[in-house]
Amino acid sequence: MKIGVISDTHIPDMSPVLSARIEDAFKGLDIILHLGDISELYVLEEFQETYTLTFAVSGERDGPKVKRYLDEKRIVRFGERRVGMIHGHQFEMAQQGAKSWMQRLFGRTSEPGTLIEFLLEQFVEDDVHAIVCGHTHEPYIGTHGGVLLFNPGAAVPMPGHRPSIGILNVEKEGIEGSIVYL
Repeated sequence: MKIGVISDTHIPDMSPVLSARIEDAFKGLDIILHLGDISELYVLEEFQETYTLTFAVSGERDGPKVKRYLDEKRIVRFGERRVGMIHGHQFEMAQQGAKSWMQRLFGRTSEPGTLIEFLLEQFVEDDVHAIVCGHTHEPYIGTHGGVLLFNPGAAVPMPGHRPSIGILNVEKEGIEGSIVYL
């Protein structure tokens, strides 16, 4: 099963529309996971109409209607595989705005606690096979403790970041991810 993964669309805040390349990349996929910072609920509704079945979580930049409609965290099942979904801003909030939180995302300082550890903690009791997140605008694929951690990056241009989305290939044997740069 092929699953599209997208985050940080920020429509209409940062971009009025999504790149046409997203439609090409998501054509024929079974499901799409949106990892928050959608901004407005109509964007999610358009996803359902344009692409396919879409599961989503909310981010810190989402409007009140989106936050009322979506949870901040959820688990989706694909056969025997479980995928945890979270935007990722909760880590920043847990760090209480620490100046080094961006460096701590992937353990780039000697301070304890990284985003990776935080994400694994969020789903420790859920026995997930993968965790997908957004927020950092930085694509990431890595396996930690047998769990695939996957961040597709931001779908719209951001300072210092090339827009990107992701594809998960979910099979009985496991889950693999790939980044698609736009």
